[in-house]
Amino acid sequence: MLNVLILAAGGGETDAAGRSFPACLSEVDGVSILERVTRNAKKLKDATVVFAFVDSDARRFHLEKIARLLIPSSRTICVPAATKGSACTALLAASQLAAEAELLIISANELVEVDISEALRSFRLRALDAGTFVFRSVHPRYSYVRLDSDGYVVESAQRVPISSNATAGIFWFSRTALFVDAAKSMIRKDAQTDGAYFVAPTFNELVLQQMRIGVSAVSPGEYLPLKDDIQLRSYAREPRR
Repeated sequence: MLNVLILAAGGGETDAAGRSFPACLSEVDGVSILERVTRNAKKLKDATVVFAFVDSDARRFHLEKIARLLIPSSRTICVPAATKGSACTALLAASQLAAEAELLIISANELVEVDISEALRSFRLRALDAGTFVFRSVHPRYSYVRLDSDGYVVESAQRVPISSNATAGIFWFSRTALFVDAAKSMIRKDAQTDGAYFVAPTFNELVLQQMRIGVSAVSPGEYLPLKDDIQLRSYAREPRR
């Protein structure tokens, strides 16, 4: 069993007419970011797909209907706009899912065009407790993980380049309960960045429990960040497959 949680509660963009839409609805060649993100999710076997949207956006832009069109069997969880970061959004949603099932968290403001199922198979064969996808960067807009000589995560940080291994917005946990407990512990410790809580630093809670966290590398051509207006505009100009 696998819980797939697609976090689509991020910021928005404004079109030429001055109308503001959620970033996940940005389109290229008539295909939205949300559609592209769900392509990989559709390929995963025995998966329960859950979309997390901001409540006001879900009502205004009919996001629940869009989610069901993309994946008819999916569920939608709406969260308040005032949540303090992606970890809080993910926690609100994950707390409602099967605790013993695996959890895959996918950010809808980043595109990773790889075979996710193959990476998950590798995580399982390595008997990992958690894992993430990484690419090379040193820009402080991303989250980072530092690895030991065996390739296991020993530290994670948000917006601090503690290594050149930046995370690509996809996080896997062998049990949903691992993430839920780690997120709660992180929030209790007030381990926030710029007033918000993020998913990547939950790995620090697992490290303290001596759990095994691995990575799967993606090449620059397989990763496309969509975290600000500049990146969104660049994405919109490039032809897509």
